[in-house]
Order: sequence, then C-alpha cells, then structure tokens
Amino acid sequence: MKMGSFYKCLAVIFSFFYGSLIIFLLQLQYKQGSGDIGSYLHFFNQYDGEGAPELTLAQDGAFRLTIFFLRDLFSVQALTILSAFGFITSTVIAYIFITNIKSKKYLIYLLPLLVMVFLSPITHVLFSSNIRSGIGFTILMIGIAYFRGLPRLALFGLSSIVHFSMIPFVGLYILFHLIKRLSFDGIQLNNTFTFIVLLLSSIFIAIVGGVVHVEAAVSSSFAYNFLIFYISLLMIFTDRKLMKNVFGFMSAGMIFIYFTGIFIDVSYSRYIGNALLLYFLFLIQGGEERKIEVFTVGFIPFFILTTFFMISNLS
Repeated sequence: MKMGSFYKCLAVIFSFFYGSLIIFLLQLQYKQGSGDIGSYLHFFNQYDGEGAPELTLAQDGAFRLTIFFLRDLFSVQALTILSAFGFITSTVIAYIFITNIKSKKYLIYLLPLLVMVFLSPITHVLFSSNIRSGIGFTILMIGIAYFRGLPRLALFGLSSIVHFSMIPFVGLYILFHLIKRLSFDGIQLNNTFTFIVLLLSSIFIAIVGGVVHVEAAVSSSFAYNFLIFYISLLMIFTDRKLMKNVFGFMSAGMIFIYFTGIFIDVSYSRYIGNALLLYFLFLIQGGEERKIEVFTVGFIPFFILTTFFMISNLS
C-alpha cells in the first residue's frame, strides 16, 4: 500500500522509538546476564583484545566471526555491535509493518494491537536477545516486501544461511505459492486441502528439524505452554481466512511446528514470536475490522501476563 509522506514520517518515528527500546532491553539483559546476550558476551569477553578464535562457518560460527571482525574494525565492544544489530533489525521490521497499514484511520484503529504486539516479550526478544535469528528474519521480510524473482530468492538463501531456523519460513512461503498454482480440472483447491497440506508439511518440518538440527528439549513451564496454546488458538480461530493469505499461512504453519515439537519433546518456542508478527501482518492486509477487534480483546490478557512474567524475572 502506498502511504503519504506524513504516514511514512510516523512510521520512521515509531520505528526509531522501537529500535531504541530494543537497545534498552538488550542492555537490561546484559546487566542481568540473561538470554542469548549473556551467553554471547560471555564468549566474546573471553577473547577481548586477543582477536578471534578458530571457528567453523557451521551454525553460528559465521555470525561470531562477523562480530569479531566488526569489533576489531571499529574498535568497539561486542555489546555495541550486538546493540547495533538489534536496533537495525527491529527498526526495519517495525517500518515494514507500519507501512503496510492502509491509511491514517486504519493506523489509529490498529494502534492498540500494534503497540501490544511489538511490546510483547515473545516479540521483542527476537531482536533484543535472539540477535542472529532476528537478522535472518529481517532479511527474509525485506526479500518478501521489496524484491521479486531472483533477488528475493537470493535474500531467502542469505536469511537461511544467517540462521537455519529461517528455512521453514522459506519452505512455507514457497509451499503457499505452489498450492495457489495448483488446480484440478481448472478448479482451485479449497481451504480444507490447503489446511491438510500445511498441517502435514509442518509436522514433517518439525520432525526433520529435530533430527537434523538438534534443538533443546521442551523446558518451559505448564503456565507458559498454556498461554502459548491460548494465543495459538486465538490466532487460528479468530479469522479462518488465514489460509488464503501468505502471512496467515506461514503463521499457522509455525504454530503447527511448535505444537509438533511439544509432542516430540523438541522446543520451537522461539517461532511463536515470528508467528505473531506474521499473523499481525495478515490482519493488516486482509483482516476484517470485527476480527481485529476480537483478536485485540483476546490478546490483552496474554500481553499482560507475559509482560508481568518478564518483569518479575528481570527484577
């Protein structure tokens, strides 16, 4: 959707504000020694002023080597580089989402949900803690939003190289467009077929992901899993048209992957934040006002409880 200069200015202001908040949260986690930031900085501080250790390009070796390179190039601390990555990725994602909102009137209507989604702990942790996956997700969204053809595929490949967890997103994106192209005797395949294909594909992805790339076992509490179960059902049943939209389709797929992981004792909890962002983009593009109202009201208790848990853990 095209937006006027005024709306783009608002998008830039909000995006920079959100990026600044991410830096604050990242610094807070650093002081608490929690999240991926704590483990990353513990690693980098072992080699402070000694150059980079020998690392392979597998897994996050390339990412760590990049941090060492940038740290030595600009003569700054690793925390500064990580903060810059968190700021850039969160700012870009916020800008992409806001500029997809149709008009000023629609922006005001969506504002409560917009604020809650981006301030939700499962969302901002993508940028303030899970830096590498946040970079991969940002590259993926840039490819979807601004590129076509080979450049888009190249960005998909780059996002998957940055973090292997982006491969399911790429797979689901391609699967959605393949299903749209399929027809039988000229009749487009219906939502039931799409749902079955998505469900089976998600289960397959979850199982293969657990075998090929060993994830941590499910360790979250019953209360947390219950909240995720609640928000997942809310996302799936608030608007059943999500199968007709690529972002709704991808969001539902990530939810199915998460629950498959619970059954096979593999944690895919990081995907819920991505799924929430994609679902919000689906609501922006195709959701009806009544469905947005329902999801907003249903999202309030989830936002309050998860924010309370985050604050209590940091205190």
